Amino acid sequence: MNPNIKTVLPIVIVIIVAAIGMNSYTTVSPGHNKVATLFGDVREEALDEGFHIVNPLYKFYEYDLRVHTETWTKVQVPSQDKLKTSMDISVTFRINPTYTSTMLKESGSLSDVIIKLLTPKVRSLLREAGKTVEKSQDFYLDTVQQSLQLYMEEGLTEYMSNKGLIVEAVLFRDITLPQVVTSAVVQTKERQEQLEREKAQLSIVEQQAQQQVKQAEAREQAAKSDANAIRTLADAQAYQIGILAESQAVANTVLAKSVTRSLIDYNAIAKWNGEYPQTLMGGGPDSLILQLPGTKSK
Repeated sequence: MNPNIKTVLPIVIVIIVAAIGMNSYTTVSPGHNKVATLFGDVREEALDEGFHIVNPLYKFYEYDLRVHTETWTKVQVPSQDKLKTSMDISVTFRINPTYTSTMLKESGSLSDVIIKLLTPKVRSLLREAGKTVEKSQDFYLDTVQQSLQLYMEEGLTEYMSNKGLIVEAVLFRDITLPQVVTSAVVQTKERQEQLEREKAQLSIVEQQAQQQVKQAEAREQAAKSDANAIRTLADAQAYQIGILAESQAVANTVLAKSVTRSLIDYNAIAKWNGEYPQTLMGGGPDSLILQLPGTKSK
């Protein structure tokens, strides 16, 4: 045997043994599994997490079993009014570990499943869901969004469950109406705000008018109160005058009844000063004056 061959052969054997040894085991990361193939033939049983002794000739494809979220932005969804509304849609899902071998056979890697299966189904279901919406602005309604979400979840779950994906949630974000609808909505909003301002102004005018009416009613009530007070005072004064007049009449009547001849004589005697009265007989400068006894002539 050639000496050179004897020298190289052990080295080759060592390299082969080392290569076989290095490929005779594999480890699977947490939340993943691996599917093995041998010359293109897919092994049915996937390897779960941990350390495994394997055939060194296997080729492995690793799948991430943790939760994934795929988002499609600015998807155009037509409604019954033939207008297209733009929106973002996100689908949260995870891989069913029992389907990874089938997934590798039928579709390939997870990215292949998303491109070949999930994305077309999402767009198809959205188009069908949009046909149930009467007007594009209805996409803003909570009830419509909930209905679309339920429709998408049920449709994707039914379709993707046989493909190895478990759909957990469907979310809609950033809904953008067509420009023509947006302009109409803005104009409607501006008209509503203008109406609200006019209602507020009218309310202020009505309040001012009501205040003026109340003030006028108050002035009228005050005038009536003043008139009633004046009338009451006049009535009181008239009543007082009547009472005084009645009292005076009664007094005069009593006085008239009490004045008798005896009272007059008594009053005359009470007032006499002891002098006799003078009697003038006749008239003119030659009148004769008679003096009663006890009087002095003047």
